[in-house]
Amino acid sequence: MTLRDLYETSIQLGMALDVRGEAALQRQMAQRREEYAALPAWQQSYYDQERFRNPYGDVRIVNGPADVELETILLGINIGLDELLLADRLRSKGTKIDAVIAHHTNDIGVAISLVHDFMPVAIDFLAGEGVPRANAAACINRFIEEKEQALEDTARMGPDMAKLLGFPLACIHTPADYYIGEGVRPAVEAAQPQTVGDVVRALMAIPEVQSAAHIGAEPRVMSGEAKWPAGRMLLKFGGGYGLPPDAFTLLGKAGVNTVVQIGCSPAQARAAQEARVAIVRIAHAACDNIGINLLLDEVERRLGPLNVIPCNYFERVKRN
Repeated sequence: MTLRDLYETSIQLGMALDVRGEAALQRQMAQRREEYAALPAWQQSYYDQERFRNPYGDVRIVNGPADVELETILLGINIGLDELLLADRLRSKGTKIDAVIAHHTNDIGVAISLVHDFMPVAIDFLAGEGVPRANAAACINRFIEEKEQALEDTARMGPDMAKLLGFPLACIHTPADYYIGEGVRPAVEAAQPQTVGDVVRALMAIPEVQSAAHIGAEPRVMSGEAKWPAGRMLLKFGGGYGLPPDAFTLLGKAGVNTVVQIGCSPAQARAAQEARVAIVRIAHAACDNIGINLLLDEVERRLGPLNVIPCNYFERVKRN
């Protein structure tokens, strides 16, 4: 497979799992073309035209060549200066590394700035649980604006260093995050949990969660109590970031009892507690590992074997 093959296949897999459906994603990409056409000529050169054919702003090849053949990649949850120097060191010792792949957009160029292309799905997560769409949109759009206003230009470090060291560099975020749900949902459904504590025990059937538990990062109840009824559950994976605190107020009013998610901030926990919504936190790297591993399994089924050197919190667990 080439780097372009990995990139395109990841997008296809993400679109197949997206709760919005392909038609909505096609409309989004058409809207990006209209936005571009409406810009004055001097602004068009700054517009990322990949948005016309890729609905996920957090899936990008930021240093090519895209047609490089992939036999071995270095893959990490985060890729920064340290990981690129690690790749260079491994190469100097004789390890062939064809590309470096990040999960998160940190330090990976334009990807982190395209919040309008990976955060709005959270509106559909809330609406799917019965939150009025107008309320969900108001909540999430405020959150998107906050993220957009905080953007700086420090994310250039990854592409700049990759060019200096001669490594193709890409990131694959949202499609892998969608696969977290594909790993978590069967474990939870098989256990048929009655309480929030039962949800925690159900998650312990997942290999990546077990691995995190061995270093003390087992799933935890961050709001509510283990004895609370599990009730209606939202498995929240995707959308670029966790939900803003006020989203839990909306979920509580809509009748959601439990949210299973990546990490949990104190503000989220306080808001959920007030809304009588339990949060079960899965450790961040464990979640990301579930999603990346399942995505890689499907990539290999479609495109053939790929040797992955894990770094920066990533642990390859194959289910093939």
